[in-house]
Amino acid sequence: MPTSALVTRYVTRRRLLIALVVLVLAAAAVVAVVVALRSDADPAAGATPSTTSTASAGTGTEGDAEPSDGDPADDEPSGGTDAEPSGGTDEGEAPAPRETLEPRPFDAEATPEPGVTLTVPLVEEVTGEANIPGEVGGPALRFTVELMNGTGTTLDLRTVVVNAYYGADRTPAAPLLKPGGKAFEAEAGEDDSARGVFIFNIPTEFQDDVELEVDPGIGSAIVIFTGA
Repeated sequence: MPTSALVTRYVTRRRLLIALVVLVLAAAAVVAVVVALRSDADPAAGATPSTTSTASAGTGTEGDAEPSDGDPADDEPSGGTDAEPSGGTDEGEAPAPRETLEPRPFDAEATPEPGVTLTVPLVEEVTGEANIPGEVGGPALRFTVELMNGTGTTLDLRTVVVNAYYGADRTPAAPLLKPGGKAFEAEAGEDDSARGVFIFNIPTEFQDDVELEVDPGIGSAIVIFTGA
């Protein structure tokens, strides 16, 4: 083969190699650029480890935290275990018993408090009348009770309570309004008197064993009149 042909062939091969190298480098550069672009466009690839780590840390904290209602301090009442009830121990105590005077006959007088005198000037046998639901007509006794106010001040009579009992067992007698029942006036002035008329169902066979209880109110003793 002539020398010029060999030279031409050598040069051609060298050019081909150079061109191939250039193509390979260009391809590598293109691949690198594509990879770099994909990495910038997909932040999740780089952010995933950090996010996962943070979420895990948060989940671990919540899982390790003890619920608030499991804390012994939360279960304790706001007042403390040693707090005494607001009402105190005195509220559970029974009130002091009221003074009750010795029973006296219907024709006697009683003094439930200084300056106050109670009497029963009249006891009558009547036939009770039923006027409102719960009342039962029949044999009854009608008591007139008089209160004399010598205290020097006006007395409130709205708290006066009158009850009647009969028989050995002190059976409570049912009250009636008629005939002729009348409550005390609302008050009794200084050196003044007031009257009330009270009717109770009492069977005839027990009318010889009767008690009339008059309670003037707090601050006064309870008075009992008894007899036939």
